[in-house]
Amino acid sequence: MSLRSKIYGYSSVLFAVLLIAVNLSVYIVFERMSIDNEVNRVEAEAESIVKGVRQSAGSIPPDDLLRAYAPVNGMLRIVNEDGTSSPVTTTAASEQLSKLPYKYESEKKSEYTQVEQIGYVWVSVPVIWPDGEVVNVQVTESIAETENRLSVLRTVLVAVTIVALIPAIISSRILANRMTRPIQQMTRTMTDIQSSGQFKRLPLEEGSKDELKTMGQTFNRMMDLLESNFERQERFVSDASHELKTPLTIIESYASLLQRRGKERPEVFDEAVEAILSESVRMREMTEQLLLLAKQPEQWNVQLERVDITRLATDSTRAFREAYHREVRCEDPGPIWAISDESKLKQLLFILLDNARKYSEDAIEVRLEAKGQECRIRIVDTGIGMREDELEKVFDRFYRVDPARTRSLGASGSGLGLSLAKELAGAVGARIELTSTEGEGTEASIILPLSVQNGPLS
Repeated sequence: MSLRSKIYGYSSVLFAVLLIAVNLSVYIVFERMSIDNEVNRVEAEAESIVKGVRQSAGSIPPDDLLRAYAPVNGMLRIVNEDGTSSPVTTTAASEQLSKLPYKYESEKKSEYTQVEQIGYVWVSVPVIWPDGEVVNVQVTESIAETENRLSVLRTVLVAVTIVALIPAIISSRILANRMTRPIQQMTRTMTDIQSSGQFKRLPLEEGSKDELKTMGQTFNRMMDLLESNFERQERFVSDASHELKTPLTIIESYASLLQRRGKERPEVFDEAVEAILSESVRMREMTEQLLLLAKQPEQWNVQLERVDITRLATDSTRAFREAYHREVRCEDPGPIWAISDESKLKQLLFILLDNARKYSEDAIEVRLEAKGQECRIRIVDTGIGMREDELEKVFDRFYRVDPARTRSLGASGSGLGLSLAKELAGAVGARIELTSTEGEGTEASIILPLSVQNGPLS
């Protein structure tokens, strides 16, 4: 059974059950109230009869007395204490009442009963007769008119139930169609995606704020994420197949050279091992960068917190200096607290330091400053620098500065460093600015928002 049929069936049945239950409750309450009112009326009438009988019992013969007070549609009976009864008085339409069993009741009593499918109210009232004997005056009166009204009410409620079920069933179908329409659209969209191989989005109703629109918005965001991941995966496969081909070819060539001449010529052996090691390291770094770039920024587990920028820069430059045996100077202006992810910011700083190392031979300077609501980490080198037209391209993947100008420095790289740096900066809430003069050097700045309280955590 489809979801639409389930919603349609369940809502229709539920509405029908509720409607029948409400109408049935209305009828039962009205019936109970009507019968109670009739019982009260007959009790009051019985009290009136008892009062009249008591006043006239000594002067009027019993038979005439009973006929005078007999109800129009009912019976009047006097029952003695020994269980005997005076002749009953009934109307012609109620002669069957005289055949009913009776007994003496010591207390006032009333009840509702049915005789031949006609409702009656029976009331028994004890009274002291003029001769001192206690007798029962028992009144039985028909409530056929009330039952006729109840019958009309039953007919009306049944008709109302049937008539009300028609729009209920129609509205249930409309509700089922409305609720399942976004699901059907989603199913068709996914089928189209599967058949066409293209990412599509759900059309959303303007102005709607219900859960169905939220589901559609969530589906569209999921499609955005899947498309972005698919594009990153395609780009990773394309980049890896293109860029790893060169180091693999070099490694294969030198391995073949080793196999042919390495044993006889030591200089060939040293050259081949050094080239293979260099290309292997470059290939590993490139693979790590490609894998990181293939991830969504949401998958980097970024945790923004208050970071002591001075301490981070000092520790990073010290580690970089020891790893590459290059002179790196870092000024210490005192604690500067900013909002960032410490590990990702450190990785970003290492990328910019490594970039400065590759394209310069002199000392690298790291300068820190806080101004307004921001702080800057400036990495300054006095290397070959870049032209203005190159500054616009250095963040593109695999873009490298003119090899003719970098060959003398022996600089080599994958061209992924600054592209990865840009991704990292966006993830940790930072910006990167580059200024450079050809032949004089380059300055790369990491700009971060300052912490609200520029001090250590308490």
